[in-house]
Amino acid sequence: MTLPISSLANMEFALYGGVSGNMNCPSYINGYKAGNLSSYYNPYGYSGIGQTPWGTNQGVNQGVNQGVNIGQGVGQTNSQAGTQGATTTAGSDMETLVNYYAGNLEPSESLASAVIMGGVSGALMMNPRYIAHPINSFKGLKDVKEMFKSVKVDGSDLNKLWKENPTVMQDAYFRMHKAASRANSKLGLFRKRYTDAEYKELKKIMQEALDSKDIQKIAEASKKLENAYISNGHIPSLWNKIRGQKVTTVAEKLADNAGIKEGAEALIKSNKMSYLNRFKHSLGGKMAILFAGVEILTNIGKIKTAFQHDKENPNGEKLGMKQLGQTTVKAVANTVGWAAGEAAGIWAATKLGATIGTAFGPGVGTVIGGVAGLIGGSIGMWLTGKATKALVGDDVANKVEAKKLAQTTEGKAQLLSLVAEKAQKNEDVPQNVMFAAQNVAATMA
Repeated sequence: MTLPISSLANMEFALYGGVSGNMNCPSYINGYKAGNLSSYYNPYGYSGIGQTPWGTNQGVNQGVNQGVNIGQGVGQTNSQAGTQGATTTAGSDMETLVNYYAGNLEPSESLASAVIMGGVSGALMMNPRYIAHPINSFKGLKDVKEMFKSVKVDGSDLNKLWKENPTVMQDAYFRMHKAASRANSKLGLFRKRYTDAEYKELKKIMQEALDSKDIQKIAEASKKLENAYISNGHIPSLWNKIRGQKVTTVAEKLADNAGIKEGAEALIKSNKMSYLNRFKHSLGGKMAILFAGVEILTNIGKIKTAFQHDKENPNGEKLGMKQLGQTTVKAVANTVGWAAGEAAGIWAATKLGATIGTAFGPGVGTVIGGVAGLIGGSIGMWLTGKATKALVGDDVANKVEAKKLAQTTEGKAQLLSLVAEKAQKNEDVPQNVMFAAQNVAATMA
């Protein structure tokens, strides 16, 4: 992964053959500004009486009296400044930029973004109908709201059922809403609209199950609606026609009694599942395996880079196996973190689902139950990501890549671009990195 070179930097190369080292003139390294950033880069510059990048004139006087060294900071004695200044070379400046760039190739994710990505984004990705058919999703609320309206009535049959079996009841509400939404007009590229007869049949199945007050029948009705949600749109129908296969009908899926009963039993068991069993189930789940695979796939390039480094430097440090180990540890951590978090989220939602659904309505309870596992999984993976980074450190291939950039003029500009971008965004950039950027930019002028 590398950051793109700014088009302005490219223009500067075309006009002047390099990056300007004059911090008082607009250039790429100071964000094409002469003033605020240039005074920040310049340890001797300050905007007014009594003001310096470090505070007051007292700091400047102290720096003048004791000797200021750009590479080492302020407040050292002349002898110390001279000794340490001798070690501040172009090579050390470049090494500073290389380390800074490599350390920023793996941007850290905040807990808030993990929750948003896991909950909102994850739910939308798993249920694209809310994006593709928002109007239909809204219209579908009418029928399902009517069918489940007594859930909030304390002491009613549905209220008791929801309190005792929140997972089953949430699934029933969710499946009925999908069916009601699909009964409205749509293009039918992937799934055709239910006919009036099909929807009436599905609605009848769920209503009779709710009227029976039998949780087994409600679970079976939920699985019948899930089975009936077939992909019979124009695109899958054409694909099946090309392969010489027949598209399964809604009626055929409703007649799959064996599969429906098996699914209903699993749904009822999940309502009382312990955390440990949920963790085992999540550990082998699609999402946990998916995130492990994503970690490996996105790091294949780094693994190749590390092994290529070993090939080019047979007597140097062996980085290939180290990078492979780092990637493997992170992949395993993603799997375990997601499984542990998802199980915790679902377990907590099950415990609270009865209260949420009966107090705020079945719709709210179902939404929270649906995203709880996604949010929990994302938080779990975020936590294990923090732990594994502390354990294995930054990917060793990052520094190999950064060192390669330092070998070319364009690559050096890319290293400088990161410092400039951070400074322009008012992000905290270490002072030694700012000074190193200034020195390197000056050598490229």
